[in-house]
Amino acid sequence: MALADLTQFEILEGSLGLVWVLIAIFIGLKAIARAIAINRTRDLITVGLSYIFVSSAWFGVAFQFISYGFFNVKLDAFTYLMIANIFIPLAIICWIWSYCEILQPKSRNIILIIFFGFAIVWELTIIIGLATNLSMVGTLNSTFDSSHSPLLLIFVLGGVFMFLITGIIFAVKSMKLDDPEVQWKGRFLLLAWISFGVGAILDASLSLNAITLILIRIILITSAIEFYFGFFLPKKISDKLIS
Repeated sequence: MALADLTQFEILEGSLGLVWVLIAIFIGLKAIARAIAINRTRDLITVGLSYIFVSSAWFGVAFQFISYGFFNVKLDAFTYLMIANIFIPLAIICWIWSYCEILQPKSRNIILIIFFGFAIVWELTIIIGLATNLSMVGTLNSTFDSSHSPLLLIFVLGGVFMFLITGIIFAVKSMKLDDPEVQWKGRFLLLAWISFGVGAILDASLSLNAITLILIRIILITSAIEFYFGFFLPKKISDKLIS
């Protein structure tokens, strides 16, 4: 079995990537289910989708771990880079749509034009790179490690910056509302966006070893937990925080 052929570092890298992706998908699906339950399909469904699409940056690691580790089928560079990149611009589109619907309905058109334009150019760059020159997208350096091309890294860092700024604005405005529970949700969302931004930037820019890998994955998983509390703060925790 291929799992037995993997090094300890590769098992650590693959398993932590899979755990982070599964947690992110769970939270995204729960947000979508919540939106349907309270009939808020216009904004909260796209919040859930944005979180799932954001985690797609680690789909390559997660799918490779399952495919190669358990079925002895290794993803080629094209497939790996495609699933690790193609959905990320959609996260920008979904998140900014929700952000405008909830916070900026009056100036939504100009904001959507700017952010959608950025995401569309990003998506087209990925598609063109996949179709013509894979190095435009990135390089598969090892079984579980890929790197972005310099051009795509600019898009990735720009996307993280966009998420950070709008996410922090969203959280701060929530913290200013009169409802104490919503205020605490805003605090958790603020921590979530900062944690995600730090984790994503470190993951995109650092060479991974056992220490940096564990640190970055812990930061990302922590951001997922904080994001969960920001939208689904459990009553027991809410009562303790507010009392």
